Amino acid sequence: MKKQSIYFLAIAIIVVAGCQKELSIEGSSAPAVGSLQDDVSGDCLPKTVNGVFVAGTALVPATNTISVQVNVTKTGTYLVSTDTVNGYFFRTTGTFTTLGANNVILRSSGTPFAAGINNFVVSFDTSFCDIQVTVLPAGSGPAVFTLAGAPATCTTPVIAGTYATGNPLIPTNTVTLNVNVTTAGTYNVSTAPAVGGMTFSGTGSLTTGAQTIVLTGTGTPTVGGNNTIPVTVGASTCSFVINVLSPAVFTLAGSPGSCTTPVIAGTYALGTPLTPSNTVTLNVNVTTAGPYSVSTAPAVGGMTFSGSGTLALGPQTILLTGTGTPTVSGNNTFPLTVGASNCSFVIVVTGGGSAFTPDCLTATPDGLYEATSQLNCSNTVDIDINVTALGPYNIVTTATNGMTFSKSGTFTTLGVQTITLIGSGTPLVAGTFNIPMPGTTPCTFPLIVDAPLLPIEWKFTVTNAPATTYQGQTDDAQLVPNGTSVVFVLLGSNSAGSDNLSIALSDINGTITAGETYSTNGLPIANFAIFSYDLAASLNCSDTYSADPTVIGASMTFTVTSHNVATKTITGTFTGTAKNIALQTITITSGTFTGTYL
Repeated sequence: MKKQSIYFLAIAIIVVAGCQKELSIEGSSAPAVGSLQDDVSGDCLPKTVNGVFVAGTALVPATNTISVQVNVTKTGTYLVSTDTVNGYFFRTTGTFTTLGANNVILRSSGTPFAAGINNFVVSFDTSFCDIQVTVLPAGSGPAVFTLAGAPATCTTPVIAGTYATGNPLIPTNTVTLNVNVTTAGTYNVSTAPAVGGMTFSGTGSLTTGAQTIVLTGTGTPTVGGNNTIPVTVGASTCSFVINVLSPAVFTLAGSPGSCTTPVIAGTYALGTPLTPSNTVTLNVNVTTAGPYSVSTAPAVGGMTFSGSGTLALGPQTILLTGTGTPTVSGNNTFPLTVGASNCSFVIVVTGGGSAFTPDCLTATPDGLYEATSQLNCSNTVDIDINVTALGPYNIVTTATNGMTFSKSGTFTTLGVQTITLIGSGTPLVAGTFNIPMPGTTPCTFPLIVDAPLLPIEWKFTVTNAPATTYQGQTDDAQLVPNGTSVVFVLLGSNSAGSDNLSIALSDINGTITAGETYSTNGLPIANFAIFSYDLAASLNCSDTYSADPTVIGASMTFTVTSHNVATKTITGTFTGTAKNIALQTITITSGTFTGTYL
């Protein structure tokens, strides 16, 4: 938070949520590993934009959201975020506890400047995908539009998905309709009441001109044949036809025992996500032609196989495609039931632990290592290792001088490769220390810790596990009169320049003296305080701890211990609770500060 911003906040008590960064406190859990799902064009898959985005209107984090899917290969804490486009961005944090496909919702922050289509890049771990958000012009309300083809048949509707009596509709059952928009805005369209057990609905926003709207089906078809579905928007009405088939009737070859000669395709390794090449082909005998949809859900050993399509009469095969990430090595038995017919097939998962030898001569530390200053995500070590057996790994070095380095994941290729270890902890003293690296043949690599580079002028401890002490120097301090009141602003940073501290003490009586206390608890009070700490502000692992009169649930108290007017130096202490961007409570103790103003 820049000095101008915190000074303005101290005067006006205005907090702009869009200036905050978001990342949950990374407790004892290591970061999650995985990848965002996308299509061949790089668009996030699946992707959903929720809420209405209007130029000049501040976004509501709870309703203006986007959702994407992450394939998790290692559980742990996560940050999924976008870049900032047109004055706003999306982020979310948390902890993945299950492997495989996980849907996450990213909350918005900021205010769109202008109307238009904004392209965001979503990032997680080392993966990226794209998502588009439409921003409506300022003052937009409900869109005004007509349905193409009204008042008769909707013009060239695009019907997606398979429809069969008794088979519940899924998100892929959609209808895309052409519309002509005369006034940009939002829409909320539904074909309710249900026709033949089906309803189609959709919401979103539209710009002017020829557009399309997508309606998603819900319910279970009850009537076979052509179902005519009317849709009405204002005085405009058209209809589309859903052809509902009777579901195929078939038996599984081998029922009620093992499936007869299943064809297993693809490789299955512990911790390695399945791809579309992981398939199972089963023999079936069809007595009634029609569509089918089958699945082995719930998951077995982290994997699920499913398939859909249309079958003709007689003996033939169905193709099931696997999803998820294997979590159990060895034989995994999958039961499949179709009506009164059932059989099972076996997937053999290899792996159970990797083997590797590190080459400590190649170890290359990065970042600043300073005695008594905590490490952050810039403190890394690149090291070559020779992988001799594939599988998951979890490397954690033995704690040395208060520091550990770790990395986890899955080795999917043999031979020499480079991994990046992430540092954590706080170096206790300066010197050269040999960091032990585990492996088939362990080794050690040297790491130099410098003496404190600058005087410690501020310091505080976060007691949330694991307890961490943050410290650094004061970069700037100002004592600014404002009418009859005065504001003291202190800006600081750590030695690495990656963390930024902002403190403001506002006294409406115009004097800041020893013994006075300043609270973030809210107004009206004579003295109030503002606290903000940006972690790793220049790196991709940021978070913000905040406490001020507008942050609900945060409560910090600052006490001035001295104010030397001759040297223009103010010192003090602080303690209490703040909130991070994920709205988690951050407990702060043993805070001290010193600032010499101009």
